[in-house]
Amino acid sequence: MALKKRKPGMIVTKSEQRLKGMLKIDRKYSSPIDYGGFNNALTSIIVRTQIDLCVRNNSEYNEALITADAKSENLKQAEANLSDMYARVLSGCVGKFGSDAPEVTLLGGTRKSERKNAGRK
Repeated sequence: MALKKRKPGMIVTKSEQRLKGMLKIDRKYSSPIDYGGFNNALTSIIVRTQIDLCVRNNSEYNEALITADAKSENLKQAEANLSDMYARVLSGCVGKFGSDAPEVTLLGGTRKSERKNAGRK
């Protein structure tokens, strides 16, 4: 199952709209307006930089999901192969040594003589 890709948050879309307004105001006054307070600059340039950071991080996140999906599929395939080998080892042991051999128990199986007989109902 593929991991769900993330879209940029609603705040990114809203911030892009606000940035458009900020740029119009900047053009009207022929310079970037600082909307922040003392020692807290907040210009259209700073907002644009933060929007770009959010978009870039979202893109990197989605790329990481693609890699994780591929790794997950590789892991599932490797585990399926191991599961097949796990069953084949016990079957091979029974074929080579017999179903009542002590080697069967060494591999985690149950010897035929140790199995309980199901009673009739």
